[in-house]
Amino acid sequence: MPNKKVLLVGPLNKDAVGGRLEEMKVWARSLEDHGAHVEVFTRFNSGPFFGNIPVWESAHLVFGKRLFRNSFIKKTLLRIWGSSILKTKRDAIFTTNVWSRFVSDFDCVILFITDTSLERSIFELPLNVPVFIRYTGLLRSFESLLRDGAKLDGFNRAYIFHDKNLLKEFKPSLPFHFIDQTAIQEKKLLSIPIRPQCKIFAMIGLFMEVKQVEQVIETFIEFPDLKLLLFGKGELESSYSQLIETNKLDNVELRGFFPADEMDKMFQEFDALIINSSEETGPMTGVEAMAAGKLIISSSVGAMPGRLDNTKFITGKSNTLSSVLTEIGELSTEDISAEKHRLRKKYLKNCSNEAISRKIADLILEENTI
Repeated sequence: MPNKKVLLVGPLNKDAVGGRLEEMKVWARSLEDHGAHVEVFTRFNSGPFFGNIPVWESAHLVFGKRLFRNSFIKKTLLRIWGSSILKTKRDAIFTTNVWSRFVSDFDCVILFITDTSLERSIFELPLNVPVFIRYTGLLRSFESLLRDGAKLDGFNRAYIFHDKNLLKEFKPSLPFHFIDQTAIQEKKLLSIPIRPQCKIFAMIGLFMEVKQVEQVIETFIEFPDLKLLLFGKGELESSYSQLIETNKLDNVELRGFFPADEMDKMFQEFDALIINSSEETGPMTGVEAMAAGKLIISSSVGAMPGRLDNTKFITGKSNTLSSVLTEIGELSTEDISAEKHRLRKKYLKNCSNEAISRKIADLILEENTI
């Protein structure tokens, strides 16, 4: 495969956490492993998140990269660039000549975004560079894809989705591809022994409304003999704590945030993962749980129905979380062990580092990228 210069673009948060960052790390590593030169751009919050891979932000382009080698000058420039008086200029960065010059130095651009991200304008600009959208959030409708089909026909543009379930049988006019997620800490997760029991459950992620954690906490009021661990952090943490205290729940615990390099310690603490989100594209925690050999209960969201391939553990109106927990309680240790082993085998076949890395390289680094 030819050596290509690839730019990964996505809005990173100041805490350097979340599925988008972890997924961008996977893609960066996969592309580098196959000979590509990779760089990263985020409008704000650049940092050494990708090892030796350069991470640029909008201020670098405006003021020049050399000035940022001095920490004092860097702080001063970032303060100036972040001022309210320059907001209009910041928001228009992708329509400027400085952005056009920067992006023209790459052979391919991959956007890790949702349809509401400001970075989506890059996809819609008449740039002479192949551009992909790797969707990191739920498509609420297909209106944007319909507009793209009418406006961008003939451009080097394409979409990358996690799973066919996200399209709901809709077929975009522009080229589209499917590549699922993989686990960054694969080796550690695969080494976790599979236990033939299911008494301790967990939820993992940022504490946000879309995760619908409160519903799960309330469900565990009915199951005092089962335990629920909540791993993560976010603005709703105090709300969860209050709900636990109000209901005097001894079987629900807030366990805090675990960094990626300690993920295996977190997964060793529970038997099953619960995904109750209303909006997801993956999520990455799903494939991580598969690698760790955990039983998974999930709402019919994102790529989870295809990953699990078992409607018994997909929750909905006719199959509530309460009824699934009751059914799990009636399973034999042999059945529990078999389900966990089945999910790990599915991970190794479809979502392993090797399988996903090869798919990424085959798509992005081919001669005719799109």
